[in-house]
Amino acid sequence: MTNKFFFSKAFWGFLLFLFFLLAYSLTLCPTVFWWDSGEFIANIAVLGIPHRPGFPIYILLGKFFSLPPFFNLALQINFLSALFSAFSLLVFYFAFFEILNLFFPRIAHKKTQATVSASAFLLVLGFTYSFWIQAVRAEVYSLSLLFFAVLLFSSLLYLKSCHLKYIYLFFFVLGLGLGNHHLSLLSTIPALFFLLLCSSPHNESVVRNSSFIINVRRLPLYLLFFLSGLSIYLYLPIRSISNPLLAWGDTQSLSGSASSVFALESLKNLNLNFLSNMGEKIFGTIYLFYDQLTLICFLISLLGMIFLAKHSKKFWIFLLLLIMGNCASVIFMTTEFISTNPDLHGYLLSSLFSLAFLYGLGVFFIMDGIKNHSSIIRHLSLVIFLLISFIPLSKHFTYANLSNNRIAHNYGYNTIHHLDSNSVLFVDNVNLSFILRELQYAEGTRRDVKIIERGLLSFNWYADQKRSEFGSTGKELKDLFSGIPDHLSGKALFYAILKKCLNQNTPTYMEFTEGDSDLVNYLIPSGYVFKLSEKRMDQIPEEILLSQKRWEKNGFFDLGDDKFQKDWDAKRVFALSFYRLGLFYEKRGMTSFALDKFEQVRKIDPHNKELLAKIKELRKDQRLSGMTNSDSSF
Repeated sequence: MTNKFFFSKAFWGFLLFLFFLLAYSLTLCPTVFWWDSGEFIANIAVLGIPHRPGFPIYILLGKFFSLPPFFNLALQINFLSALFSAFSLLVFYFAFFEILNLFFPRIAHKKTQATVSASAFLLVLGFTYSFWIQAVRAEVYSLSLLFFAVLLFSSLLYLKSCHLKYIYLFFFVLGLGLGNHHLSLLSTIPALFFLLLCSSPHNESVVRNSSFIINVRRLPLYLLFFLSGLSIYLYLPIRSISNPLLAWGDTQSLSGSASSVFALESLKNLNLNFLSNMGEKIFGTIYLFYDQLTLICFLISLLGMIFLAKHSKKFWIFLLLLIMGNCASVIFMTTEFISTNPDLHGYLLSSLFSLAFLYGLGVFFIMDGIKNHSSIIRHLSLVIFLLISFIPLSKHFTYANLSNNRIAHNYGYNTIHHLDSNSVLFVDNVNLSFILRELQYAEGTRRDVKIIERGLLSFNWYADQKRSEFGSTGKELKDLFSGIPDHLSGKALFYAILKKCLNQNTPTYMEFTEGDSDLVNYLIPSGYVFKLSEKRMDQIPEEILLSQKRWEKNGFFDLGDDKFQKDWDAKRVFALSFYRLGLFYEKRGMTSFALDKFEQVRKIDPHNKELLAKIKELRKDQRLSGMTNSDSSF
């Protein structure tokens, strides 16, 4: 390789790619993480169909990547997210230079400034928590951003050359990308189409005469390439024919597949509730952007926006449309704004791309403004800007570093490992359900335990799948649903299955919820779940309570652990689990036990008014009854 290559943008791009890939690899979650991560890993293991819209391209890529027998499946898929993220940054890096050439031709020749600015842009974007957390866990957002990056780059190449092959590539990648997370990608379409209709200063007449939208005769070709990419969704009905171990929804028919692809059930449930906290979402989103970039980077980004509006209104409008479309999808499609939810951050990645790009542009123009100063000042400014670009890394590292975080895995394992053989477990917590799927189908842990998700018993497709699954085991649970009327669903079906389990002497466990008051005297605490007793128990045996106390004391939720404190989802799951334990003891009249659990929750959520009122009421009841250190149930 020549010295020219070492100073080329290709070399620095490759170097940055390796740098980010190494950074993400060193901070990867070693096991399953919260929420959809467990579901995706489990479905990749069995080539299943996850929740709407099915994410076929993600499942197929994950399955292909997991074929080499290296490491555990969860780590492989987590590393795949790191690859997607690093490649996204690489594409953005080259896109930065193309944007300068197309929209700032008078200054694009300044290679050193451009390389430093592009590097600063990537450092700020790549080390925001929003971007970083998608690179270290099994999730679809890193792949979604890669599709956006390719769409952006193909648009720029078309503007540069006017070759229709880039338009065909654009529509094919658009269709393929919609086979991943379509909402986040669809939010970028208005901006991307505006960009395609733009013309750069040095080829304005050529682009105007070759606009992809003018020639109606080519529309069928555009549609053909788009549908070719979108055909990835045929995976859903084709795979459903084989009755995979995991399949969300009725996807065997085309209508069922369409319902899954377009999330029709979710659309039916849309209402105007999002209007009630519109202001909270808007200001929350603005603050999230500020928090991710940090103060000085955010200010430089605003400066870059001013420079951009002055020098290229077209690209300024493109970025504005990108931010507006992206934010609108979050504001209108989410019912609540939880700024610590990693999935919310995933939705806003294209907006953060825009702000980070503006930061890089701001750095470029500031450096251009001091070009006539001494060499020392120019080089010093270069170092200062690179150091500033590392500020997001120093701020977000402790929250995005999941290298030693096994909390989700341990939570699931500690829930299921001690259950009786061939037992049935009813779960109500989606987080727990997805983690248990990963444990069972990816790791092979406790496959004998049959898990039923109570929230899905209202759907006929889920009950039908469970009938088929139990019927194929050849064990004592194969006729669990036999004799239960098909028209039963929801809570009625839940109670019918409980009764059948008791009649068959099948060990049965369940999560306790707010609506289970009528079962409280038939439940025995067993870790995070409760074992169903055939006989009413007016008092819980003291040895069981002591065992439960020992379990809680030795549990893996360590409130003093730094990893726990930096894991917002772990704290939410802990709060939910212990709140429900407290409710159970409260329903049984065991006030001191209930207070102990609620006080644990208060450490996580000290400002919850409902919780504080409940604690106050229980303390009042405790004083009135004269109880201090024990309960009347002993």
